[in-house]
Amino acid sequence: MAFENIWEPGGVTTHFTGFVTAAEYVRSAEEICANPLFDDLQFVIKDLLAITGHAIEPEACDAIAAIRYAARYSNPNIYLVLLTTDERLVPFAHPRMDSFLHGLYETHAFATDAAARRWLAAQPPLARATGRPRKTSSS
Repeated sequence: MAFENIWEPGGVTTHFTGFVTAAEYVRSAEEICANPLFDDLQFVIKDLLAITGHAIEPEACDAIAAIRYAARYSNPNIYLVLLTTDERLVPFAHPRMDSFLHGLYETHAFATDAAARRWLAAQPPLARATGRPRKTSSS
């Protein structure tokens, strides 16, 4: 396995190693979204600093956007951080206006974990409404 999801208070960090495929990147997100803790997440860090290479190309945007659309329905209040020094991956964190990824989550890319965590610590909690039906007293 080229990734490990590590849960921590308020968030989860996915550490990728070796050569990472787009399918593995999407699978890491699927595992996070399937976890009962997902609805209360405040941040997700995708750490790609230790990879040796990747096959995450612009064509992967559709699959990544699909998982983000579904995830946003359940929890739109997540800061999504990408740790990378690979300029080819930065558009996944800073998508163009015409990208399917644009506007789904508050996303940023950083070259170091320390910089990302400083930025996260300075952010206010997000309070966007979810797409889930509200529970009523009879529910």
